[in-house]
Amino acid sequence: MVSSRKLQYADRVAIQQADQAIRKDVMRALVEIITNANDSYSRLEDAGSSSSGEIVIDVLRKHSNSKIVVRDFAEGMTDSRMDKVVGTYGEATSGIKEDKHVRGMWGRGLKDSIFGLGYGYVRSFKGANFYSCSLLLKKGIPTFDLDDPIRATVDLRQKYEVPQGNGTILEIIVSRTDVKMPQFNNLRNYLQRHFELRPIMSNPKRKIILRELATDGKIKQEHVLSYKAPMGEEVLNERIKISGFPASVKLKVFRSAMQLSTRGEEGDYADGGLLVISHATVISLTMLKYENDPYAGYFYGTMQCDYLHELLKNDEPVLTATRDGINWTHPFAKALKLAVEEKLEPLISAEREHAMHDEQTKLDKKLRQKINRALHELNTIASTELRDARDGESKKKIELPESGMGFFPEKLFVQTGQLAMLTLRVSANQNQNSTASIISTNAEVAVLTPQVTFKPNKNDTSILEARIKLEGRQVGSEATIVAYLGKNRAQANVQVHSKKETLIAPPTRGSSALFNDIRFDDRTDPRQRVYYDRVNSSIVIATAAPSVKIYLDDNNRLDTTVQGQVLLAELITEAVCREIAREGVEKGRYLVLEGSEADAIQNHFIRLQNRYAHLIHQYIVTKE
Repeated sequence: MVSSRKLQYADRVAIQQADQAIRKDVMRALVEIITNANDSYSRLEDAGSSSSGEIVIDVLRKHSNSKIVVRDFAEGMTDSRMDKVVGTYGEATSGIKEDKHVRGMWGRGLKDSIFGLGYGYVRSFKGANFYSCSLLLKKGIPTFDLDDPIRATVDLRQKYEVPQGNGTILEIIVSRTDVKMPQFNNLRNYLQRHFELRPIMSNPKRKIILRELATDGKIKQEHVLSYKAPMGEEVLNERIKISGFPASVKLKVFRSAMQLSTRGEEGDYADGGLLVISHATVISLTMLKYENDPYAGYFYGTMQCDYLHELLKNDEPVLTATRDGINWTHPFAKALKLAVEEKLEPLISAEREHAMHDEQTKLDKKLRQKINRALHELNTIASTELRDARDGESKKKIELPESGMGFFPEKLFVQTGQLAMLTLRVSANQNQNSTASIISTNAEVAVLTPQVTFKPNKNDTSILEARIKLEGRQVGSEATIVAYLGKNRAQANVQVHSKKETLIAPPTRGSSALFNDIRFDDRTDPRQRVYYDRVNSSIVIATAAPSVKIYLDDNNRLDTTVQGQVLLAELITEAVCREIAREGVEKGRYLVLEGSEADAIQNHFIRLQNRYAHLIHQYIVTKE
């Protein structure tokens, strides 16, 4: 038997607001649904119960009536609970009124999510019974249908993939023609990076699985979703009292070594900015008045303020009605904003001054001319030593390294959360059916194709090639991707960036250039005075290192005194000779016994220093 009635509303909310809340956006709906499932697990954990923490999201994309199914294995719901949670609009049913650590602050996310996309069904296993209901539009009227409970049979559990225990299955049919269903890879990227989902995606107690289904119900592909904050250094960790209110905010700010995407650039998926958190709830992503300041783009972190939760419990309008975050016109929100901005101002001012100093250094014509001349000579040395085969890329015939196998390109940028491709090429002398193994030295640059087989290159039949799929998972991460095929070995360097516009490789001074720039950085780890940035092909001098700092002039320049120039020449010699030695050994230019690569690199490093140090000093040390 089915009971059917007009969907009931609380006075404060009307069904027409579904469009305003969800905005015909599948992502906004999924945020609501996933956080509802997470809330259910949170209530279990608050009560001391154990749980799997697993949330499965199934997506079936079609030209019309695409389907989304979100499944959890948490509390489950009875018919009376469904009547309250699903059949009533606007009631505070999530638990926030009872101080439970949940996100559902408005009591309308589930209904909005369904009606904002089309229609749907809620099914649940609770104890020994199976419960189900639907939210449909019948002749334009939003209708709630509640079925009578039935026994939870083995067949039912198998059908809905809840083999035992409690759980809830939410199914939405995207029937509205004005709702665009995202591509699967876009869903994957956006779900991982959406600011409201980050605590869930980074919670070790949760396992979020996204699956793409075929029309026959089989799984085409599946991925475990996760999120990691950018790599960065903590620059502020302080609890601040809010003037005029019995409240405080715990402000934690980190600085990324690379500029992060901002809300103005990527909206809810930006890597930069501060997450506003109350209890376990992410309310907003903001950089306050610095939202569009380019010098604020290096910072990210959290504003933890549990007093916001108290205001929400009392129905204070501290959040916008359209779920866009904090209502900054609210008196407490104004005071919170001012208190945090006061702490951010010195950080952003220092960033601005640092950038201006860098710009002045870049514009110094004499220094730039000297560096350009030195780079030309350094690349001549590298070319002489390595007889670099990469200049063959500009020829019609593809040239391989002397080892017989190589990645193209050898250096790659990938945007966080996005997929990228590397091409691995090998001589056709190898068996075409051979399988190469691919590994990454950093789990945050994931290899999605750990085994690849080769196909003939379309333009050069003497070359076999395979495509390697990668995913960048944490901004600032770097990895060496290594391929093994018999005794052959190849490697590429990959760095994860935040902003799309930074993903273009820096211009080279010729395809055979090993060294593209010499940079001075006062924020590089001072424990290493000089290093070679493989991704950007740059020699980086750490001017904050104690033995470097004492030779800086009043303008923090290293090149204006003879002593500073001598030190600069020594540092460049160290970086150049070590990198040429490493490249020569790893690319097969220098003969080396298997297993003794490290010793070979050190021996060639010393040989190169003895051979070229005096020449490098001549390029760098002048008495001008």
